[in-house]
Amino acid sequence: MKFSHWLFLFILTFSSCVTSYRDYPLIDTPSKFSNASKSKLYYHLEPFPILEFGGYTALKSFFRTNLKSKFSETEEISDPKTIPAKGVYCKVSTQWIPISAPSLIFGYISVATATILPAWSSKEGFDVTYSLYKDGQKIKDFNYSTRRSIFLWIFALPAIWVNLLTSSEEEVFKAMSYQFIEDAKPFINE
Repeated sequence: MKFSHWLFLFILTFSSCVTSYRDYPLIDTPSKFSNASKSKLYYHLEPFPILEFGGYTALKSFFRTNLKSKFSETEEISDPKTIPAKGVYCKVSTQWIPISAPSLIFGYISVATATILPAWSSKEGFDVTYSLYKDGQKIKDFNYSTRRSIFLWIFALPAIWVNLLTSSEEEVFKAMSYQFIEDAKPFINE
């Protein structure tokens, strides 16, 4: 087969996937802090255990830019075991919840048949923990979960536009981060 045939088959196969997220906080931007914290924010983002599609990027962007107005300064820490003695420290860890074994098997079969046979998964997703420390002492863990439903089938191609109406991984992680800030507000402003 020519390269162009393989390319067409690859694009057709992976463009017939409908994805949606559920069980995540529905929040856009939290209400403003009454006054910005005078503390410095340190943070560590643990790398994702799998290939990410915007979630890690959303977390990095959120901590780098969105929190600048809420703290005197923000700084990323590369070593998660280093907890600063002064200021606010947030460690974000992400646990991937894999798809079930039957879904994985049917997924392989579906891809092997160029998605002529359908595949479905509704149990895959992420558990995200924001561990908050203040002046070297652990304050609280904030836990958020989201699950992803995936439907892969060549005949779903006409309905692929549905992906435009659902949230992306990036939007889901941004919403979880906004919810964290809203939930942690009483502890940060102490």
